[in-house]
Amino acid sequence: MNIDQLNHYKQKLAFETDSWDVYEALGKGEPVVVVDGRSAEAYAREHIPGAVNLPHREITAESTEHLDRSKLYVCYCGGSSRVHNLM
Repeated sequence: MNIDQLNHYKQKLAFETDSWDVYEALGKGEPVVVVDGRSAEAYAREHIPGAVNLPHREITAESTEHLDRSKLYVCYCGGSSRVHNLM
């Protein structure tokens, strides 16, 4: 692996986590909010307990301005195996 590849993965890991890390953080009471970025219909069928629904097509500066910036928001869409840190 060359230095460019290593830097690429370091940067990527700064914005991604996995479902186990999220599970652990929630279990410890850390200030994490899980955001389900799928459609309202998909969210209604099933979602991670406690997740809030914010369909990715509706994510804008205006639709997120009310979010508490002191919390970490992790988003998933299409599956919970990989989640992205929003803040």
